[in-house]
Amino acid sequence: MTCTTCDTLRALMALAERHGDRSKAVDCRVLLRRHPEHDDVPVEKRAEGKSERQGEE
Repeated sequence: MTCTTCDTLRALMALAERHGDRSKAVDCRVLLRRHPEHDDVPVEKRAEGKSERQGEE
């Protein structure tokens, strides 16, 4: 499954990185992490304070 919003944000991030606009690239990364739905399919929310990899805390 692909998400057009995620695809657009990834393309903008790549373009910003190529042009050396680190601020815009970081903005895109933040928006990707916060993006709640992918083509009307909700994304399962992680528990706050939980690490993405096991063993990290």
